Amino acid sequence: MKTPYDAALRLRQRELDEVVNAINAEAGALGAVEQERARVAAALRDEADLAAADLTLVSPGWQQRMRGARQALTARQRELEGRIDRLRTSAADAYGVLRGIETAADGFRAEARRNEAAAEQSASDDRSATVFVRSARTQREPGGRAS
Repeated sequence: MKTPYDAALRLRQRELDEVVNAINAEAGALGAVEQERARVAAALRDEADLAAADLTLVSPGWQQRMRGARQALTARQRELEGRIDRLRTSAADAYGVLRGIETAADGFRAEARRNEAAAEQSASDDRSATVFVRSARTQREPGGRAS
C-alpha cells in the first residue's frame, strides 16, 4: 500500500546507502594505509637488523625517509579513522530518521486497514439491516407471511 511517506523513505534509504558505501570506501582506504604502514615498519625493522649486523650498511637518509613515510601514513590513518567515525555517526542518524519514517508509514498503513475494516463492517451491518427490514416488512404486509 502506498503511503505519503514512501518518497521520504526512498530518499532516506538512498542517503543511508550512500553513507554505507562511503564508509566501505574509507575502510578500504584505511586498510591500504594500515598495510603500507606495516610494510614501512617491517622495512625499518629489517634495516635496523641489517645495520646491527654490519655497521657499514647504516643508511640514515633512508631511515629518515622511511620514518617520514611512517609519520605521514600515521597522519593519514588518523584522518581516515576520523572520517569513518563521522560517517558512522551520519549513518546512525540517517538510520534513526529512516526508522522514524518507516514507523510513521506503518502507522499510516495500520490506520488505513482499520478504516477499511470499519467500512467493511459498516457495509455488512447495512446489508444485514436491509435484509432484516425487508423481512420485517414482508411479515407485516397483508399478503406476507405471518408468524
